[in-house]
Amino acid sequence: MEKTYWENAWDEAKLASPTRTRPGNEACWGGFWDGLAEQYLREILAGEPFYRGIRDYLVEREVLRPGDRVLDVGCGPGTYALPFAEKASSVDALDPSGPMLAALAGEAARRGLANLKTMQARWEDFATPDRYDLVFSSMSPAVSDTPTLLKMEALSCRSCCLITYGDAPEAPERKALWPQLVGDYRPSNMYMYTYPYNVLRERGREPGLRMFDQEERHLVPVEQMVKRFTDYFAIFTTLDAGKIGRIREYFEARAPGGLYEEKGHTRLAVISWDRPEEPPR
Repeated sequence: MEKTYWENAWDEAKLASPTRTRPGNEACWGGFWDGLAEQYLREILAGEPFYRGIRDYLVEREVLRPGDRVLDVGCGPGTYALPFAEKASSVDALDPSGPMLAALAGEAARRGLANLKTMQARWEDFATPDRYDLVFSSMSPAVSDTPTLLKMEALSCRSCCLITYGDAPEAPERKALWPQLVGDYRPSNMYMYTYPYNVLRERGREPGLRMFDQEERHLVPVEQMVKRFTDYFAIFTTLDAGKIGRIREYFEARAPGGLYEEKGHTRLAVISWDRPEEPPR
């Protein structure tokens, strides 16, 4: 089947992104996410009312229904898997990162959520004979082109939901440090909602679209920020002592008392749709 306009546009945006996952840096990306697991869990717990609001919106639209079997693709430490498990019959939480899944499993056990199961695998490699009432993914690099988007439909027997960027993400630390460490800064838009939303429309789907605005503010020790961004930039360039020093200088200069205020505004696009009915045989 010949690719549509928006499928080609999405492919071009992915190829143009300097931060895309490639065979040469996939292991580095994996290590980066592994190292963020505990901090990421703390941050989503702090923002849990916001994520519950999105869950409740999906319940209102009957995208998520009581008794559903849910697959959460690229679940991380449980941003949505945890609140979904309070409503669904079962949640299968899929992620390639062992530490992310361990953080999720620990929090699920603490809450007594026995209906949540973790599964470690890459979305590209994941195969199962099961079909789910809802296949869901949020802010995950697992869904980054038409094949990985349509795979959500292939494993759904009713509904799908993708959450991605509704506006260009703020990235002040990356924007400031990238030219010093890597080279010319080129923002990436491969995760903008316009691509998957319009791919679905071109294929005859009728996706719902709702924007949610999230304000975040976290006080993070300087050492954690230095480690995070050292690990991050090591994906794209070789870091020597001088470059690591520039990362440290950036955060120490902006962290009175040793705590860096990480803050920003993110607009999330919640795209939900029903898989098309299969023609009768």
